[in-house]
Formats: sequence, C-alpha cells, structure tokens
Amino acid sequence: MADLTDMHVVSASRRTDIPAFHAQWFANRLREGWVRVRSPFGGGVHEVSLRADDVIAIVFWTKNAAPLMPLLDEVLASGHCFTFLYTINNYPSIIEPRVPSLDHSLRVVQTLVERYSRSSIRWRYDTIVLTDQLNPRWHAANFVTLCERLAPYTNECIFSFCDYYRKTIRNMERLVPSHARPTETECRELAEELAEIAARNSIKLLSCSHEFLVSARIGSARCIDPEFLAGVVDSAKRKQALSALKRAPTRKECHCAASRDIGAYDTCGHGCVYCYANAEPERAANNLALIGPDSPTLDPASVVVGGRP
Repeated sequence: MADLTDMHVVSASRRTDIPAFHAQWFANRLREGWVRVRSPFGGGVHEVSLRADDVIAIVFWTKNAAPLMPLLDEVLASGHCFTFLYTINNYPSIIEPRVPSLDHSLRVVQTLVERYSRSSIRWRYDTIVLTDQLNPRWHAANFVTLCERLAPYTNECIFSFCDYYRKTIRNMERLVPSHARPTETECRELAEELAEIAARNSIKLLSCSHEFLVSARIGSARCIDPEFLAGVVDSAKRKQALSALKRAPTRKECHCAASRDIGAYDTCGHGCVYCYANAEPERAANNLALIGPDSPTLDPASVVVGGRP
C-alpha cells in the first residue's frame, strides 16, 4: 500500500492526445501497472507507476475521447478514478486539420456525462488563435454556439491565448501566414466578451496561465486542481493525498498541482498548427507509426531502441 506522499496524479497527457491516438496502448500499460517516460528536458528515463494503489486520479487531456470510451469501464474496474480535460474549439481545418467535428465531440461529451457524471469532463477553449478570418467577432460567435451546446454538460471553461514558442511561430508562419499576435489590451477585450457569453450560459470562465486576464468575471485556472479532483476521487485516502500535493507549475503563472505526465512530444496526430507539443506535424505522423500498443513507452527514441531499461 503506497504512502500518501508516494501517490500521484497521472496526466495523460499534456504532451500528446492519449485517448485519441494511444487508447489501446494506455489500456495495456494500465494492465502492466507501469509506464516508461523520458523527460523532455534531458532528465533521462524513469518509470511511473499506474497501479491503482499509487494513483490518486488519472487526468486525460484530449480532443477526441471516442477511441478510449470502450475501455473506460475497465479503467474504473481496475480501481482508478478519472476525469477529462476536453478541448473543443470548433476551428476550421486550416487550424485543426484532423480534429473531429463539433457534433462528434458533443456526442462523446454527452455520453461521458450520462454514463459517468458531470465531473468526468472539464471544457477547454484552448488555444485562442487569431487570424484575419478568426477575428474577435468570429470567436465571439463561435463561443456563443459552444457555450449554448455545452452548457448541459459543464459549468466551466478553461481558456488561454496562443503562446508563441519558437516552434509554434515556425508552424504558424508556414501554415497560417495570416495569423495575428494580439496585444494584452486585445486579449482583455476578447476575454471579457467571452466571459459575458459564458455567464449567460451559467459557465464560469477560467484563465490558464494568463493572470493579466483574471477579473471579477474571469477566474484563475488550475488544470490539475486538487479541489476539483476531490469531487472525482472515491476514498478518504485519495483525498488526503490530494491535499498533500504541492504546486508544480509547467510554465509561468501556471497554478497546477503536481502530476506525472506519461506522454511524449511529437506523437499526436491532430496536426493543430498552434500546438507546442509537436515540432512538425509530419514528424508526429511518422512517430505514430513507430509506437505499437505493446510498447512500454510513447517516446519514439526509446521505441526504436526497444526493451525495458
């Protein structure tokens, strides 16, 4: 039995969409009880326990949970608790080439909530990208549609504006040359308009890692949030372990609690042009072909070498 300080939240994953592209791989790793992870910052390879006794909760990050849906009852039966951070942006294909349609996403979300509970999802409108066509007026109209259709399933929306990392800039300039980088004033004006739309639909808007946007109507987000997860987990021990988690920001102004991310960069097939987790969509597509369902890791370099360390 794990000590409280040894228990952890599994993040699956900020670095790739595990439910969409690695569902069977995840199920196989869960049966084995461990996964091998390479640090993206040169920290070597380590193992993360997936044993139910060691895991407080699993947080799935996704734009398409459908491939994982048939396996969720097994996740529960193995003693785990879970929730989804579900990104639904309704962008055109020039921005999100291989993300499912809005209707598809809504069907999946509805099924998740009806089969499990409202705590099974938290909605993300992320990342906000501005172009000559996707201007503030477009985002406001798009957000009206999303809030009206998602209001039966969630009461909050986590959002952020695009962070222009070097690889993000390179992909945006190559694939969406009309993109525009908004000023802080422009971000505030659009965020306040979105907050008003959200409020009309009884949805609270939460800003992820942009504290300058927090206001009377906009809260500060914690994507890995012990307070929210306390309503997800199923035991006093897991709640105690949540209270022991320390803050572990992944970027400036991030308020997330600590979690163990089991993903790998350059292994997501959605091809979103704003994505910080893929250096090039083409590289990600090639890497996906390397990773089999029985691999001990999602790290492409480790898969090529093979074997457990």
